[in-house]
Amino acid sequence: MLWFYLFILSIGVGGFFALLVAIARTPVLANLFPEKYFYHGLVGHVDSALIVGLYAFLAFLWHKVFEKEEKIHEVALSFLGFFLIFLSALTGQGKALWNNYVPTIIHPTFFAGLILFFAGVFFTALRFLPRAVRSLYLGNALESVLGISIINSVILPISLVISYVVVDKSLKEYGFFENLFWFPGHIHQFVNACLLVSTWILLYKERVFNLRFLNYLLLVFPITLFIAQFYVEPKSDLGLDLTKTAYAIGIGIPTLSYGLMLFVNGLKLWDFERSTLKLSVLIYFLGALMGYLGVGMDLRVPAHYHAVIASILVGIMALTLVFLKELGFIKEIPKFVRFIPYFYGFGMLLFVMGLFWAGLFGTPRKMPGTDYITNAKVYIFMAIMGLGSILSVLGGASFVIYALKSTLRRRRDE
Repeated sequence: MLWFYLFILSIGVGGFFALLVAIARTPVLANLFPEKYFYHGLVGHVDSALIVGLYAFLAFLWHKVFEKEEKIHEVALSFLGFFLIFLSALTGQGKALWNNYVPTIIHPTFFAGLILFFAGVFFTALRFLPRAVRSLYLGNALESVLGISIINSVILPISLVISYVVVDKSLKEYGFFENLFWFPGHIHQFVNACLLVSTWILLYKERVFNLRFLNYLLLVFPITLFIAQFYVEPKSDLGLDLTKTAYAIGIGIPTLSYGLMLFVNGLKLWDFERSTLKLSVLIYFLGALMGYLGVGMDLRVPAHYHAVIASILVGIMALTLVFLKELGFIKEIPKFVRFIPYFYGFGMLLFVMGLFWAGLFGTPRKMPGTDYITNAKVYIFMAIMGLGSILSVLGGASFVIYALKSTLRRRRDE
C-alpha cells in the first residue's frame, strides 16, 4: 500500500501546484499571483502529478496484479525523491526551466530528488522483470500490457543515463535539458500508455481479448528510441520524425484499438466502472484527435496532453474507489463520491477546450499573466480554461481527501 500512499500524496501536491499555475493565467486572478513562482509551480505540478503520481499508481498495480510484496527500500527511495522535488519547487530554489517531459529546476535538491525517485522505480521494475518477460507470451491482456510497462521502466532510467552521456554539453540551459529528456521522455509516454490501457482493462471487469501483436508496438518503439539515442540528435529532423511516428503508430494504434473495442463492447453496460471507462475513452479520443490534427508552439500543445493525462486520471480515480472497497477500507462507494470522476472529467473538458480554442488564435503556452490576450474571444476561452481548472482541481482535491481519509481510518466493521 506504500506506493498507493505515494500516489495519493503526489496527486494532491500536483493539484495544489496546478491551482497556483491556473490562477497565474486566469483573467483578474492573475494579478494576485507572484510571477516569480509561476515556473516553479509549473515544475511542481507536472513532476508531482504526472510523473511521480502516475508512476506510483503503476507500481501499485504491478504489486497487486502480479501479487508481490512491496520492498520498503524501493518505496523509501521514491518517497524521499518526491519530497526533494516538492521542496525545491515549493521554496523556489534555483532556476525553473519549462522544458518538455521533465520540467526542471536547476538545483542540487531537485536533481537528487529526481535520481532517488527513478532509482526506486528502477529497482522495483528490475525485481518484476522475469515475470514481465514471461507475460509477453503467456499472460492475458492485462498482464501483457503491465509486463511491457515494467520492461519500459527498466529501459527508461538507463536511457536517462545514456542521454546524459551523449547529449551536447555545450548547449545552453533550456536546450541542454530539452535534449537530455527528449528520448527518455518519449519512452515515458509509452509507460503512461500502458497504464492507461491497464486501467481500462481493469474497469471493464470482464475478460478482454488480448491484442498481443498491437501490445508489442508499445515495446518495439521504446527500444527503437533507446537505440536511436546513440545515433540521432534528439531535436534534429530525423529525431522529430522518429518521435512523431512513435507516438502516431506505437502509442496511437494500440490505445485507440483497445479504447474502441472496450467502448463498443461496453455500450450497454452502465455500472460505475464501465461508465467511467467510457468517459475516460472519450476524453482520450478528444486528446488524440487534437494530437493528430497537429499542434504548434501554442496552447494546443497542453490541450492535447492534458486531455490524454485527464483520461488516465479519470480511470485511476474510478479504479482507486473500487480498490478502496475491494481492500476493505470502505463498505460501499457513496453516491456523491461516485460523481467525483465525472466532476473532474467535465472540468478537464472545459479546461482543454478552452486551451485548444485559445491556441487556435496563437495564444502562447507557459506564459503567466494576461498580456498575451489580444481579443475578446481569447479572453472568453481563457476564462473557460480558468473555470475548468477550478472545477477539475475541486474534483481532484475531493478525490484525494476522500481516498486519503479512507485509507487512514480503521474499517468500521472491525
